[in-house]
Amino acid sequence: MKNMFYTFSTVEEMVAFVNKAESCDFDVDICYNHLVIDGKSLMGVMNVGLGKTVEIVCHSTAFSPELLIGKAA
Repeated sequence: MKNMFYTFSTVEEMVAFVNKAESCDFDVDICYNHLVIDGKSLMGVMNVGLGKTVEIVCHSTAFSPELLIGKAA
């Protein structure tokens, strides 16, 4: 399991993240305060909102969460 903290700044960035997460064969979670949201759910990720720092958790030892965000795309 690998994790990182990230702040989404645009809706397009959220959509791109979810599209990449959907192609993973392992679970991807978004954690914000006490909420744990399925990273493959666009409605769930958008529910957190923009400008909030979230923790992205990839339930894989071989995959880095940095590959799911726009900077590494």
